[in-house]
Amino acid sequence: MEISYNEYLVLDYIKDKGDFEEYNIKIENLDQRNISSAISYLKSKGLINLKEYTRKTYYITSEAENYINGYFPEEKLYNLLKINKKLRINEAKEELKEEFGIALANLSKYGIKPNNGYLDYSETNIEEAINRERNALNSIKTFQGIDNTILEKLKKRGLVREKKNIIRVISINEAGVNSLKSFKNNNYAEALTSEMISSGEWKNKKFRPYDLNMRVEEINGAGLHPLTYLIEKIRNIFLNMGFTEMHGHFIEYTAWNMDMLFIPQDHPARDLQDTFYITSEKEMDFENPEILNLVKKIHERGYKDYSGWNYRWSLNEGKKLIMRTHTTVNTIRYLYNHREAPQYMFSIEKVFRHESVDWKHLSELYQIEGAVYSKNANLSTLKWLMHEFYSRLGFKDIKLLPSYYPYTEPSMDVIVNINGKEVELGGSGIFRPEVTGPIGLKYPVFAFGLGLERLAMIYYGLDDIREIYNSDIDWLKNYKIKF
Repeated sequence: MEISYNEYLVLDYIKDKGDFEEYNIKIENLDQRNISSAISYLKSKGLINLKEYTRKTYYITSEAENYINGYFPEEKLYNLLKINKKLRINEAKEELKEEFGIALANLSKYGIKPNNGYLDYSETNIEEAINRERNALNSIKTFQGIDNTILEKLKKRGLVREKKNIIRVISINEAGVNSLKSFKNNNYAEALTSEMISSGEWKNKKFRPYDLNMRVEEINGAGLHPLTYLIEKIRNIFLNMGFTEMHGHFIEYTAWNMDMLFIPQDHPARDLQDTFYITSEKEMDFENPEILNLVKKIHERGYKDYSGWNYRWSLNEGKKLIMRTHTTVNTIRYLYNHREAPQYMFSIEKVFRHESVDWKHLSELYQIEGAVYSKNANLSTLKWLMHEFYSRLGFKDIKLLPSYYPYTEPSMDVIVNINGKEVELGGSGIFRPEVTGPIGLKYPVFAFGLGLERLAMIYYGLDDIREIYNSDIDWLKNYKIKF
C-alpha cells in the first residue's frame, strides 16, 4: 500500500520502539498536527496497531497559586487570633474582607467557631495541615505524585482541577514493516497550498494519488450540551403546563432584589461575602422609583396587622447595584407589572453568589424559578406541582420538608431521594402578605426556586458539580441519563 512521506517518517521513527505514545514522537520539520494526521492515516490503512486510553492529569488553579505564594484565608485568620487571642467577628470581617467567609468555614473545621460575636484563639494543628496542603499544591504544580486523600480535599475546595487526556499508543505491525521496506520517495507534495497555485509551481509537483473509495472516519455532528438539553426539557415541561416564561436582568438594585421581597437590610445574605456588589461611576435611572417609598413604609411600619422590621430603612442601601442573587426578583417584578389573576410564570436564568466553589457549589449558576398567582393558590397545590414537575423529569420519590425563608411563610425544602441518599434541590413557599399586599395583589402567590446544576449532577450521575462545565469531549459525545 502506498504511503506518504510523512507516514514513512512516522513508521521509520517507531519501527524499533515497540508500544510508543504519540506525543513522544519528535520528528524534525513535522509538527504535532502533521504527526497526528499521519498516525490516523496509518491506522486506517492497517499499517500500525493503535490503542487509546484516558490519562488523568491535575493542575492547580490561580487561587491555589496565590495560596502557595501567600497565605490561605484560614491561615490569615488564625494568625490574627494568635496575635489578639480574642477577636470580634466584625473586626475579622473588616480585616479579611471577602475572604472572611472562606476563612471562618475552614477554621471551624479545627474547632474554632464564633461564640457570642467573638472568635477565641486555641491551639490547633491547623498550621501543620496548611503546610501539608501547600506542599501538596507544589507537588501537583511540579508534576509529582501526592496522597489521594489530600488530592480529593484540594479538588473539593476548587484548588485543583482534573483534566482527562486521550493517549494514543502505537506500534508498527507486519504490514507496516513491509510498507516501510517498499517505500519509494517520489517527492510527492504533501499538500496543495495557495502559494503553489498563485505561482504555478503546482504544475511541476507530484501529488500522491488518493483512493476515493477509502473508508472515511465517522465524524460526529453537533449536539446539545447536557445542560442545554436539560434546560430545554424543563422549559417544555412548564410550557406544556401552561406557564409563561419571564426574563430579568443580571444586574439589579437591592431594592428590587432584596427589599421588595421583605429581606431586611441587615440580613446576612446582603453581606459582601455572600453578594457581588457593583460599583458604577454613572448614576443609573431607577426602574419604577415609586417602589422606594413603598418598601420604606413596609420595612419600617409593616403592612396591616404585620409589624414590619421596625428599623430605619436606608435609601442608599436600597439603590446599591448587585449581581442578582436569585431569580425570585423576576417573579416580583413580573407580578408588579401583571396584577390581574391568574398568572403562571417561570424562568431558567443565571444567578450569582459569592460562594466558595467546591464539588457542590458554584458562584455562577442557573436557578429554575416558578410562581403561581391565583385565587386557588395554596400549599396543597404547591405540593402537587412540585411532585408533578419532578415526576416528569423522572424523579418519583421526593419529600417536602418545612423550612424558613424571609419572604415565604409557610416554606418548604424540596428533597429528592437518589440511590438511598437524600439531596436538597431547592426551596419553595407561599409569599408573605408583606410581599404581595403592598403591590396590589388580591390573592395568594406561591413560588419555588430550584438549582439546575445540582439537579444535573443527579440527572447525569456526576460526583462534582464543576464537571458539568468541563470540556470533556468524550463525555459530551456520550452522556446519558443515570437514573
